[in-house]
Amino acid sequence: MEEPMTPEDNARMILEKLHEGSLWEPAGLGLSYVKVGPKKLMLTQQQNSPLSAQARIRMQMLVESVGWTIDETEAQIVDVENLSPQERHMQEMMMRQEAAQRWPCPECKTPLSTFPLEEGVWTFDGQQDLVTPDGDIVKDVEQWSVVITCPVCDTKVPTEPYDYALLAGEDAMMIYSTDQVKYTALSRPEIIDKIDAKKGAPDVLILGTFCPFKGDLLPPHVRGSVVMWEAIEEEE
Repeated sequence: MEEPMTPEDNARMILEKLHEGSLWEPAGLGLSYVKVGPKKLMLTQQQNSPLSAQARIRMQMLVESVGWTIDETEAQIVDVENLSPQERHMQEMMMRQEAAQRWPCPECKTPLSTFPLEEGVWTFDGQQDLVTPDGDIVKDVEQWSVVITCPVCDTKVPTEPYDYALLAGEDAMMIYSTDQVKYTALSRPEIIDKIDAKKGAPDVLILGTFCPFKGDLLPPHVRGSVVMWEAIEEEE
């Protein structure tokens, strides 16, 4: 029987995956950290609640126990008491998107946001066990990355799907291409228009786990989507 991961093990695993400029917001604590150097975080924001104030002390002790440091000199106290859940979510998303704009190429420091993001290649990296914030282990979770290429030094940078969405925007997540087929996700009004305009709509599909034309494993974010498909012409 496997022993449960300790808070230190969980923190170490999360911190090791951060790249420079990454935003880390431990779930439910109202704290926002950014990686600013090797084994160094900066606390950028703390919500004005007793929970966040206490969590700030605990997180500093936890992070330092695994050999990292936290710079708290520029932390801002954010008033969230008068914000609705929707407003709070929008504020958090804006912070994450702003942080993503500062992520650099690991080789030449060119901002990832200036890469040709529409050319990102979705790559299946196998399966591994994951640990939830509660410490539970989920077996055999699919691991995907999106590989983007630096326009300056040609370095190939694998990014987490969530990070890629922050960089490229939601529109980039609506299109997925295999070697032979391009799929474009449709909104409800677009689906209705397609069905009304063309009896049977032969260019509309509902995607499952595999590409219906080539059999490729599809990334999770496109499964279950109603899409329009079109063949990609091979270059001569």
